[in-house]
Amino acid sequence: GFLQFENYFRPKPGSLTEYRGMKANIQVYQEMIELCQVISDSGRPVDGEPELREISFGELFQIYVHINDKVVGLLLRARKHELLTFEGECLFQKFHDHVPIYLLRPCKKIREIMTEKQNEIRRSLSPNPR
Repeated sequence: GFLQFENYFRPKPGSLTEYRGMKANIQVYQEMIELCQVISDSGRPVDGEPELREISFGELFQIYVHINDKVVGLLLRARKHELLTFEGECLFQKFHDHVPIYLLRPCKKIREIMTEKQNEIRRSLSPNPR
């Protein structure tokens, strides 16, 4: 039935595939932290929210493409994790350069949230979870 289908696309628990996936997630969380740090460092304060920052996609792309060519995928994942927001489904260089990207939390808080997610994964990877 349906319950079997639910786990169809998931690797078998304890498998090397699951382990690799978890390690990859730790890396993606790290990249999301770095992306938000770039926005925090290079962005402008948001009106009425001096702790928060905004930057246009064009500006971010110029800065970030030198660091990481997966900037659009990272932006989508960071939005899914409610770390930042922007209008539209996806962003394309040149076409969406004017679109503002807003951090939804101060970068320090984002770092805490993502580090905790990384630690949860690390704990589940540990041979004797605490």
